[in-house]
Amino acid sequence: MDENLSYNIHIIGLKDASKAGRQRFVGAMERLTGRPREEFEGQFPSSRVPLFESLDLERAEKTVDSLADSGILVEIRPTDTPPVEVEEELEAGQRACPACDEHQSASNIECQRCGIVFTKYEREQLLKMQKDHTLEQAMIKAMQVREEWRERAKKFLETKPLQEDATKIFSPVLHPDEIPFLRLESSEGPLLLTSRRMVTRNVDGKFISMPYEMISDVEFGGGAIQTKKSKFRVQVKFHSPLPVPPDEALPKLVWTLDKESSFNKEVIMDCGYARNFICGSCGERDLEFRTDSNKVHCRCMHCATDHEVDLAECVAVPLISE
Repeated sequence: MDENLSYNIHIIGLKDASKAGRQRFVGAMERLTGRPREEFEGQFPSSRVPLFESLDLERAEKTVDSLADSGILVEIRPTDTPPVEVEEELEAGQRACPACDEHQSASNIECQRCGIVFTKYEREQLLKMQKDHTLEQAMIKAMQVREEWRERAKKFLETKPLQEDATKIFSPVLHPDEIPFLRLESSEGPLLLTSRRMVTRNVDGKFISMPYEMISDVEFGGGAIQTKKSKFRVQVKFHSPLPVPPDEALPKLVWTLDKESSFNKEVIMDCGYARNFICGSCGERDLEFRTDSNKVHCRCMHCATDHEVDLAECVAVPLISE
């Protein structure tokens, strides 16, 4: 193994899962860390959270051997983090404060130097790691959904390629990884469908970004919005009023399409009923939208996390307080 790396040690189980085996685990952790056994008698540690972090090769091997002798099954994982230098070995019954590194009696409930309560601090660190993991998994799901829409856009372009200059006027607001796949012409200005959203440029030259997830309903022709045979109107309603420059918030938008554009009714309807944004905290899709002070927010109905919707990037950013 490369001695320039450091190593994290993760628990993967016990050879003996009985009460006696648990007690051997508690005793080993008390001996190796110098911390009171009560800290290890509660909830069994997660395999995602390292038991020991950033050890050099020699200390990692010694620690693994000691844990193995106590019947603890572990995995050692190399990291790019520099090994933590140990200036002095802790005496038996001593511990280092995880916040300020003050060495003191392992029986202390709080640090004699900075005042943190050890069990509370370590519980908060564990919760933060779990939250980071949840956010990471939710982001992976969101990126998978985004990639699915990219593939759909590519397949559409294979059969109906855009004209060379179709996206020129939209170039100031398009993202490098966003795939435009359909342009519609209307009396109110051109409308472009991409792998993320609908985006239009109105008669005042203002761009309006409409993530598919913001659309609650699409009405295409017929009824109250029927027009002449050469013109076809499409009405898009939003989950909550959509902020429009400079200071409007519109519950819906309407376009009067030309006949050729109207042939894409199925595509418009399909995009109009796109998936919901994914909650950035728990990964669920059941979100309730609202518009406050020309900003769109949504609230997850599963974990009650609030989000702010970025209309340009087409993402719902979780507002998670520390």
